[in-house]
Amino acid sequence: MSELARSVGLLSFRQAVLVVLGAARAKVAASLLGPAGTGLLAQAASLLDLLRQVSMLGSANGFLKIVAERYGRDDRTGLERLLVTALALFGSLALVLAAASVALAPRLARWVFDDPGYAPLVVLVAVTLLFVVPKTLSARVLSGSLHFRSYVQLAVVESLVALVAMAALAWRLGLTGAVAALVVAEAAALLLGVMLVRRHVVVPQRLRLRPAAADADTVRKLVRYAGALALTSVAAAGSTLLVRGEIIRAYGSEANGFYQVAWQVGQNYLGILATSLWTYGMPKVATKLDDPAAVLALQNDFLRIALVVLAPGIVALLATRELWVPVLYTEVFLAAGTMLCWQLAGELVAMMRQSMNISLLPRERLGFLVFQAVLYWGGWALSSWLLLPRLGAVAVAFSYWAANLIALLATYAYHRSALGYRVRRENVALLAVVAPGFALSVVLASRDDAVVGRAVPLALAAAWVLWNLRLYGELLGVGRLARRGRER
Repeated sequence: MSELARSVGLLSFRQAVLVVLGAARAKVAASLLGPAGTGLLAQAASLLDLLRQVSMLGSANGFLKIVAERYGRDDRTGLERLLVTALALFGSLALVLAAASVALAPRLARWVFDDPGYAPLVVLVAVTLLFVVPKTLSARVLSGSLHFRSYVQLAVVESLVALVAMAALAWRLGLTGAVAALVVAEAAALLLGVMLVRRHVVVPQRLRLRPAAADADTVRKLVRYAGALALTSVAAAGSTLLVRGEIIRAYGSEANGFYQVAWQVGQNYLGILATSLWTYGMPKVATKLDDPAAVLALQNDFLRIALVVLAPGIVALLATRELWVPVLYTEVFLAAGTMLCWQLAGELVAMMRQSMNISLLPRERLGFLVFQAVLYWGGWALSSWLLLPRLGAVAVAFSYWAANLIALLATYAYHRSALGYRVRRENVALLAVVAPGFALSVVLASRDDAVVGRAVPLALAAAWVLWNLRLYGELLGVGRLARRGRER
């Protein structure tokens, strides 16, 4: 638990810094572009994510797993082949996709933005892709080799450059400048990523990275993971792009801008723990496959962190949204309040599901990985499409919560029956208290009443924090807090 806490602390620091920088970037975009421009910028980012996932065959985490295995075994030859082969394979796919996107820019703009006049934005996204893919590989190498400090440095510098570029280019060029800032940030991150990988991996391991023919065995491994992971990753990115496109077509880009508040806050806050899950948890599981008890303990530790940290944090965010939404965006974006409640409720459910799923890839349970991803993302997209005419743009956030809940139940059933997953007794007690309390708090926070909708949820969150003071002491490694918790 102590090693987990230290790693989560470092990675959570990374995410906290990214949240601050991302919030500043969102503030700049909201102030300069308004809700409509924010919605279009979010759609451009969704298109970039889809192209990245297709370029890498959705197997960025598969690549991370192989890096962790070969680095852990000190397999220098295998690591050399992996890096050269992955760059050649994924880089070539990125080049082809970028060229195709430029050639089909007006058609893509009509599909993505509901307006062929935004073809220049598609071209900028295509150029960004050429930097994104090798930068992503660099970050995964740092993570897989357990150089978390450099991994954090890379992410922070990229976000800082993105903020500065956004402020300068969006002010001068509007929406086009905001999308161009993505190119600048990814190019800077790639340069730093190459330097860090060379310093911490290539030179210490005495790797000889020279252009060579792709290694057939490495290609087979990457493609094997790609078969399953491409479906999961592309389903995620494709569903996001599709759903956002439906919002724009049905209610305009302004509605997508409001939803961006709910999506961005949810992803940033969830990302504090989700980053730890995949950056620390998944490689750690890969090294503990011969010890099922250790894997189960790690899964339960992440579940406990979600319940004692994420749940009260979400309630606090919802109950204080009148304070922070105008600060992070503008007062106009308070219209996203109902979306926030459903979206952030879905984020807690998603985190509980992911705390189990960190073992799927190391155990190569690719079939269920694909099933639950299609069930989750496909269910979200279908439900959003069906409910949009009836509920408006709020339907997307509601569907996000519902899809996560259904996927959680299916995931728990599979892990329990096929992999021997069990929730530890102390976590059962936490669930019994936090789950109904969290549900009640979210329902109350959706109201505008200052006492029932704000004070009561905050009081419930404070009660959870006091009740779990000992656990906070364990996570922070602070003996005084732990002793105070025991005395209570």
